[in-house]
Amino acid sequence: MNFSSFKELLLRKTEDESLKTLIKVVDTNFLADQIIESLQKMANNRNAGVHANLAIRHFGTEMDPERESAMIREALGHHASRYKAALDAGDKTMANDHAAQFFKILNLVHKAEPHSHGKLQSETVALQPWVRTHPSYSETFAAKMARDPEYAKDNPVTRGKKSPHQYVNDPKAGYGFKPARKDWSFLQNEPHFSYADEIAKHGHVGAYPMEHTKINGKYIPIEDVENLHDGKKNHPFDYHPILEHYSESINDRAPERDAQYVKEYEQYMSSPHLETHLAHQENLMSSGAHESRGLKVGQPVHAGSKRLEPQKQETESVPTTAAAAAPAPSAVKQDQPKVITRKMSDKEKAKAMLPPHLHDLLKD
Repeated sequence: MNFSSFKELLLRKTEDESLKTLIKVVDTNFLADQIIESLQKMANNRNAGVHANLAIRHFGTEMDPERESAMIREALGHHASRYKAALDAGDKTMANDHAAQFFKILNLVHKAEPHSHGKLQSETVALQPWVRTHPSYSETFAAKMARDPEYAKDNPVTRGKKSPHQYVNDPKAGYGFKPARKDWSFLQNEPHFSYADEIAKHGHVGAYPMEHTKINGKYIPIEDVENLHDGKKNHPFDYHPILEHYSESINDRAPERDAQYVKEYEQYMSSPHLETHLAHQENLMSSGAHESRGLKVGQPVHAGSKRLEPQKQETESVPTTAAAAAPAPSAVKQDQPKVITRKMSDKEKAKAMLPPHLHDLLKD
């Protein structure tokens, strides 16, 4: 792939001399990777929920901004709290069950939000940097070629389609990711170093921060669970029919399936599950806890959760490799964790030197 003409276009589009120098010397394969990544991010944002089935569109349109958003926030808090308690108790199976339900609901939120007309709004931490640490997604073509002589003879690299440093599989499923053997233990890892630019923006450098999830401006509640076997594994929202319909492709659904959802929705609206949630909300209001609930981030669900304050990005000059690879000493205490914890390759150093607005430049 020849990117010389594209480089010339980028050079004409910028007045930043430092950026011009970087464009001239940047490796063409690396530039291709950046373009593809930028286009993928644009496509993800633009197409989120576009091909939604009737159930998702109905849910987003009919939802009450107070009732449903509170149900979703409480359900996410319920599963995050029980996930935390299960980890503390050493019950891996139960921890995996609650993690799976947590991200199932978060995936629904991601799909329904564009159809809610502003009634549903979320602030979440992307899952991909942690998915990349999963064994299924952390292997590069170079590594696979090194361990498999037969694969080394014929693969996307030898056919000129991929570069050796690229990863064999990409975590594109977002919150819909389903790990092999339902093992969510990768959430306890630190995010993958290849997402260093994103990590630097939100500052989450430890285990995945469920507790930082926000629905309609409020954090999910993280509460102590005294007894994991109290018969309250499920939250009232878990019985909402949308959770059994939202992931179905619009092309695979017959009209009868849509009619079934509407019927189940009407039944749920008069079910004891909804009454249980409403009674809980009334108790919170009568106790005075409703107003302050979710205003502050809850306790970390992972003992290894760590967060740095996001650093301001300098765009007037190209930062040095050392400055990009680690937070400034004056801004971060010496005993705080570093975002990147291993020696960087030349390509990783090049990526660290890129200005934060490169994706915007490519998009423009």
